[in-house]
Amino acid sequence: MRARWTQLVFSLLAAALLACGGGAGAPATSEAPAPSPAAPPAPAPAPAPVTLIAGVTTDNPSVRTADQMDALASLSRRVMARVVLDVGTPPSDYLASIAEIAKAAEVMAEPLDSSEMPRLSVAGVRTRIEQFIAILGDRVAAWEVGNEINGNWVGADPVAKVEAMFDAARSAGRRTALTLYYENPATPGFDMLPWIDLHIPAGHRLRSGLDYVFVSYYEDQNAGRRLTQAELDAIFGGLAQRFPNAKVGFGEFGWGDAIPSSDSARAEMIRRFYGYRVPTVPSYVGGGFYWHFRQTMAPKTRPDWGVLNEALGAYP
Repeated sequence: MRARWTQLVFSLLAAALLACGGGAGAPATSEAPAPSPAAPPAPAPAPAPVTLIAGVTTDNPSVRTADQMDALASLSRRVMARVVLDVGTPPSDYLASIAEIAKAAEVMAEPLDSSEMPRLSVAGVRTRIEQFIAILGDRVAAWEVGNEINGNWVGADPVAKVEAMFDAARSAGRRTALTLYYENPATPGFDMLPWIDLHIPAGHRLRSGLDYVFVSYYEDQNAGRRLTQAELDAIFGGLAQRFPNAKVGFGEFGWGDAIPSSDSARAEMIRRFYGYRVPTVPSYVGGGFYWHFRQTMAPKTRPDWGVLNEALGAYP
């Protein structure tokens, strides 16, 4: 009986080992297989490239309009034509010339140059922009709602005047641009970026609502100083940080004093400003808006027109 009992016990133990998956030389285990390694996360999509824009300025669209229109229409790419609207000239006087220029270029209107800001009150500015928008209508794609507004010559209430123009243009469904004045060294109290922080603080509707924020820079008013790449990075990086929804670039350049008679001197500056690039600032779009388009690029037989057209060939 004892031998049979012992044999029975061994048989039962062997059966139990086989049921648990054990065997000679293979210990039993209850661990689950290790999971497969997780797939690496997909890379973030690259930001969409910003298309460069090129612009020119005419300080009087009603003078030799046909020459100006032909010069614009003959360029190798469509540009933005910035049109200065003088105080004292009624909107109706600009209607025909702007209608012609709008056939050849996208029009950005400047209803109040910085030199004329002291002449109008906030109420006067509001009335003026509303009249111009009503009469010029969709011939104007964008409105420059402030020009060199941090200059020390613009008089009282520059931001209130900008707000009046900005609100009117936005209500009409138009794009808006603001141009600031850069100088180095800066006039105390008017240094561009600190001036913005003081007068257009974070949270202001201009900070989020503007479509373009441009810079006016005149080398001859800054002792001939040429902007370095580090300076360009700081200028436009600072603007992009403060106006995150806006495209940034140059809104005006040229000569504050006499236009040089030297073709090569003019050509050198034109090439340089239209050739500036700021890779560190994705929202940089170029711009330019050479102030003397009417004087030195129209008709298109003028040498400066060829310099501009050549520069545009480098635009992607």
